[in-house]
Amino acid sequence: MLSEYDKETMLLAIDTSTATIGLAIYDGSSVIGETAWTAGNHHTMTLAPAVLRLCESVDLNFEHIKGFGIALGPGSFTSLRVGLSFVKGMALGLNVPIIGVPTLDILAAAQPRSTLPLCAVLQAGRNRIATQYYRYEKKKWVSQGELNVFSLEEFAQSIQNPTLVSGELTAEFRTFLRRNNRDIRMATPAMCLRRTGFLAEIAWQGLVKGRINPPSELAPIYLHTKGSLAV
Repeated sequence: MLSEYDKETMLLAIDTSTATIGLAIYDGSSVIGETAWTAGNHHTMTLAPAVLRLCESVDLNFEHIKGFGIALGPGSFTSLRVGLSFVKGMALGLNVPIIGVPTLDILAAAQPRSTLPLCAVLQAGRNRIATQYYRYEKKKWVSQGELNVFSLEEFAQSIQNPTLVSGELTAEFRTFLRRNNRDIRMATPAMCLRRTGFLAEIAWQGLVKGRINPPSELAPIYLHTKGSLAV
């Protein structure tokens, strides 16, 4: 029951970056509710009812929500807009802050500690993938360099040393990468799922430290071509 938790410090995290939508409720010490499903192209129809069901399942009223975490992308143009518009509307109505988090940071946060570099990836359409590199420093994965988009062939060629790779990839993409570069250490499918509980933890730290994004400044991260980033 919700009485076991602190009703006054609830954060709702939402990730609509891709066809997979994720939600999580966090109170600073526990993920008290979490769900994920494949929505296809039905983000607009499924997001609000799913938020309501999750809140009801843990006896949470909207007035208990004191902050929102939102995945900013990269990802699908439409799905990112749906999630961000929903959160902005809710935050305005409840008068609570929003913390935006890059989508690949969520994926990186779920990976175990390693001395190898990590490349978090996301499908970007037309046999392309968005990539962000990380190194494990000071007990967490820290992003390195810029966000980029590569063709599958370019990405396989770009890795010159043993590297962990994790992200939403099709079976065909996985097979291609394994066959074409032995330095790639592919994470298991379960480790490649973006868990919204990690988004909630990251957003919570931003909330505690006052790293709050004004709604007018929050915009999705879009990738167009290799080396180019557009918001």
